[in-house]
Amino acid sequence: MLRVLLAAFTSALALAALAPPTVARAADRLSVTLTIHDYPPFIGPQLPYGGLLSRVVSEAFRISDVDVKFVPVSSNRAITGVMMGLYDGGFGWAHAADRDRKLLYSDNSIYTFRMVFFQRRGDDHPWKTLADLAPLQIGTTLGDHYSDEFSALQETSKLHVQVAASDLNNMRKLLVGRIDLFPMEEEAGKLLIQGALTPAEQNLLSCQSVAISAVPTFLVLRRTLPRAQELIERFDRGYRQLLESGRLAKMMEETRKAMLNSPMTFNNSSTAP
Repeated sequence: MLRVLLAAFTSALALAALAPPTVARAADRLSVTLTIHDYPPFIGPQLPYGGLLSRVVSEAFRISDVDVKFVPVSSNRAITGVMMGLYDGGFGWAHAADRDRKLLYSDNSIYTFRMVFFQRRGDDHPWKTLADLAPLQIGTTLGDHYSDEFSALQETSKLHVQVAASDLNNMRKLLVGRIDLFPMEEEAGKLLIQGALTPAEQNLLSCQSVAISAVPTFLVLRRTLPRAQELIERFDRGYRQLLESGRLAKMMEETRKAMLNSPMTFNNSSTAP
């Protein structure tokens, strides 16, 4: 009798080992809460799929068994709220010294922003190094990072910088001549001008062809978040799967097409990496 029981127990263990791990996977499913703010076409609650980057982040996590909840917040709170521990993380953010101390970054950059100066049409401000722009008034948006060189010149007061609450505020300051230049991601800046300004105002602004910097942006999680490193690893695994399968490029193309057919609204909370 004992031998029969032992044989049955051994068989049960073998069958359990071969069975699909549905219970284990369900127990190991994680969740994460990420901030989302207005930065068309990349991020925005009102955009199709929540924007280009929102869709990528959500799908990379989904295929790695992580449920994502997006919390709409203001632009500055989207990153400072994470650093303060109010939210689990965010995305579309670049490395910066104050952030690096409190945040973990994905290994994979999810998008590289091309930062350029916007200016009034007809007002040319050529430069070889950013220090050449010392005589000019430059607008920046609270909490944004444009490049390490720009930050260093700003901190040492070698550039005349005026800080505003939003990118749209800076575009309006540019229109009326309160600032001479305003740095912003090229595609996002052009879309902001097109969506938030009148046709007459749009004709008054242009952007420079020379880039200030190419800024890789990442998924970020606060270091104090339980299982933060595992969540980062799961995201990177999902992102690589999307990239290598070709689904990433297809998703970006689909999302851009959806945006072309969808009206977009703009507010004063758009921001940069």
